[in-house]
Amino acid sequence: MAKKLKLDPQKDIFLPHRDAGDIGIHEEGRENTFFSDLKYLDNAKVIIALLDGPDVDSGTAVELGYAYAHRKEIFGLLTDWRRWSPDKKVQNINNMIWGVCGKGKRIYRKIDDEFVRSLKEVLNK
Repeated sequence: MAKKLKLDPQKDIFLPHRDAGDIGIHEEGRENTFFSDLKYLDNAKVIIALLDGPDVDSGTAVELGYAYAHRKEIFGLLTDWRRWSPDKKVQNINNMIWGVCGKGKRIYRKIDDEFVRSLKEVLNK
């Protein structure tokens, strides 16, 4: 994806576990991790969230709410085929997550040409 969009994976893509710190940080360092994550969210033009699992990760859900409140463009990636209906509509996803992802219009099953095309449109605004 980064190559198709001409993005530098280190400079242009923020991954909280890689860039803000280990998810398991406790006590010392926890505050830095939290504020680092918020800083990157503030500076982001687009948020791409992994929505897999029995429910969206609690930290991801907070990040999405924060991003939505700050009018960020949000894309969801939901690769679990069990969460899609036969007619390719998202099912079994929290309504708030569905809503922040463009009322479901920006939830994708995979990173494909349609996903990249939509992302390019937003990045080129």
